[in-house]
Amino acid sequence: MFRFQDYKRYVNERIESLPKQGHGEYRRMALALRVSTTLMSQVFRGEKHLSLEMAADLCDYLHLDDHEAQFFLLLVEFQKSGSANLKEKLKRRIVDEQKKNRSLEKKLDLHDRQELSDEDKAIYYSSWMYAGIRNLCALHRYEGATDLAERLGLPVFQVEKILEFLLSRNLVIREGAHLAFGPAWTHVPAKSLLVVKHHQNWRIQAFQKMVFADDQNLFFTGPMNMSSEVAQKIREELPEFISRITQMVAPSEAEVVRCLNIDFFEY
Repeated sequence: MFRFQDYKRYVNERIESLPKQGHGEYRRMALALRVSTTLMSQVFRGEKHLSLEMAADLCDYLHLDDHEAQFFLLLVEFQKSGSANLKEKLKRRIVDEQKKNRSLEKKLDLHDRQELSDEDKAIYYSSWMYAGIRNLCALHRYEGATDLAERLGLPVFQVEKILEFLLSRNLVIREGAHLAFGPAWTHVPAKSLLVVKHHQNWRIQAFQKMVFADDQNLFFTGPMNMSSEVAQKIREELPEFISRITQMVAPSEAEVVRCLNIDFFEY
């Protein structure tokens, strides 16, 4: 939530990310805050604002922790402020909090990340579903196994088992009501048999996706002949291309999931 400077946008995007785009959520919020649904609509679809008392109650309803709640109340104060002077001072506080949060995330990334054991890596790379579910959790849209299972078309009991593993290893964590990307990490050497399994898992997924026409997906297969010089040049440029993609992906917001498979081999 610390990327927002507009509390209404934060709440609206959070609700829209829920199953069925959060149908009925504004009504449930109104009940929790003991106000009318009309007022909720006027606030989140109009020009009215929450009072600080209502905002505090909404923090409880959204299960925000103390740090998140303080930031949310600051956003409400910012948007309710009347003078340019006050607005500027509150905006500086918001920017400071956002910087502190980014700094904290970096520290956690450096000091609190835990690498999986070899046994856990074998489980994690046994199926595409482990990495697939983990990346979906990074979108902050899913509350549990039921909506993840619905999104992937998988049995709930199967997703529950995988989610239990991911949560127990800190690969996935809970942030308020939603699941999120955890601090634990995993890496295996390029020549590991687990990497071979990882490649196979996601290429099988690609085969299955080819059956369904979808303009947002792209598949290309091109057996070809060329000079040795061109073959070497392509081989050298592909890692650079992958590096450029990684540099774009890493700092971007988690909004969608995609899988990129690249093969270039002699036959």
